[in-house]
Amino acid sequence: MPKTDQDQTDQDQTGLHHDEIDEADVPQSAIARNLGLIKLAAVIMGIMIIVLLAVIIGTIATRLSKMAEPPAEMTITLPANVELRSASGNDDGMTLVVEGPEGTQIWRMSPRGERKQTITVQQD
Repeated sequence: MPKTDQDQTDQDQTGLHHDEIDEADVPQSAIARNLGLIKLAAVIMGIMIIVLLAVIIGTIATRLSKMAEPPAEMTITLPANVELRSASGNDDGMTLVVEGPEGTQIWRMSPRGERKQTITVQQD
């Protein structure tokens, strides 16, 4: 039987026709053999990334919420020779009026008890 153009295109580099090659004899690449495991690993890694992002976002949100709320109890230690005259507070913090060696001062405090501003009161 004479060779046709189709027969010549079916012939590969080994000189054999594709019809003569049994697919079971062709070795598969490592990727093709392990494609199922590769897909499984990719799905597991994707799930792990999503879980890790959720943990990171949860941790950041928890820490930020703890930073925003003032402590339930607080002790403010006044320096020696300073006497507390008045105190008031609101959501922005506290205001203390103290009398010390420098005279009368107004201390503006943060909600956490840190001094933000000191105002010295002087008389003319």
